[in-house]
Amino acid sequence: MSESSLDSDAQSLLQHWSRTLEMEPLLRSRVGGVVPAGGIDLVAMGKASREMAHAARGVWGERVRRQLIVSEIALEDDGPATLVGEHPIPGARSERAGQSLIDFLRAPSDAVTTVFLVSGGASSLCVAPAAPLTVDRLRDVWDATTAAGFDITRLNTLRAATSLISGGGVLRHVRTPETVGVVLVDNAISGAPWVASGLTYDHVVTRENLESLLDSAGVEATPLGTTLREAASTREEWMKEPPRTRVRNVVLAEPATVLDLTVAAARDLGYYVVSLGSQIDGSVEDVARRWTELLDEFVDHEGPVCVVGVGEVLVQLRGSGLGGRCQEFAWAMMPVLAEYERRAIFVASSTDGRDFVEGVAGARVTTDSLARAASSGVDWARVADENDTYHGHQRLGQLIAGGHTGWNLCDLYVALVR
Repeated sequence: MSESSLDSDAQSLLQHWSRTLEMEPLLRSRVGGVVPAGGIDLVAMGKASREMAHAARGVWGERVRRQLIVSEIALEDDGPATLVGEHPIPGARSERAGQSLIDFLRAPSDAVTTVFLVSGGASSLCVAPAAPLTVDRLRDVWDATTAAGFDITRLNTLRAATSLISGGGVLRHVRTPETVGVVLVDNAISGAPWVASGLTYDHVVTRENLESLLDSAGVEATPLGTTLREAASTREEWMKEPPRTRVRNVVLAEPATVLDLTVAAARDLGYYVVSLGSQIDGSVEDVARRWTELLDEFVDHEGPVCVVGVGEVLVQLRGSGLGGRCQEFAWAMMPVLAEYERRAIFVASSTDGRDFVEGVAGARVTTDSLARAASSGVDWARVADENDTYHGHQRLGQLIAGGHTGWNLCDLYVALVR
């Protein structure tokens, strides 16, 4: 089989899940019977907020009394009920969104139920840091945890420990008797309870856990560490008041949804499928090593082979270059594929359509990528050391174009061998 045929199959597999999933029917089947009769106040937050809110209006129609949408993108026809925050580092707009959320929830309403439509990115797009923590210091938190190699669960735990809305803090602001959280899961390891820093889940972060996080971030003996401890104390006082609303949480879709659809599609294309599951996690180097071991085992398998997994790898920043998780993972697989005599391709793509860089969803590499890099004067090791994989892939024509998808279900990784 030619490389173009492999590439065509890879493209088909990357797109299959998004062509199959439909938000409104999914919401109707998973959540329709959970929401009690009566009026509904909608709060949609995260990268899929617009699409989830649109689907909710299709399901519940005139039952929707009010809505608030917090997104990462601005559209020309946005009204006052739609706010735009910053991502991945919160800013002034994120803080305004947080205050608007609190005001919305506390305002008089004849709704019976507040429905939170939650997707990844919400914990940055909408913030209410506990005093004395400020939104400006949240950038320092981001820098420290990124440098320390925090995964998303540890980062979200620290966010929840120092927030008046994350980790269930928002439930203290709700005035309707019923609350339903509808979660689009983008956390490969911890699942729905830690999406958007556990917005509609009551989390208690112990002092011992907090100190462990501060130590891991290297800020335990710094002014930032002191500020975070004081913010945690403020939150503890706030959380002593129990919620006045009954809460139920429902998973709308999760990384396993993408995995199952991709596995079925690969089998339909005639591939022998090896699934690595929907909890791919760990450093780029460790995950690439595990994939290498598995590919080495199946590279001589008779017939076409597809290795597939969903999750989020962790990038340890060493340089000052530009890239994203998927671009880093694909770059790490270039020397692996170069060793194979059979044609092979590896693709890594974000389901939300953005791999940190605007307009880039991920990257694809093949058995000849390393040789093309050398002939083009691209130093593979230097690019890896400087975390400059965006420019490396760009030079080689290996970037996967991206754009807003309306979903956020982790990253999809596919290796094909013919």
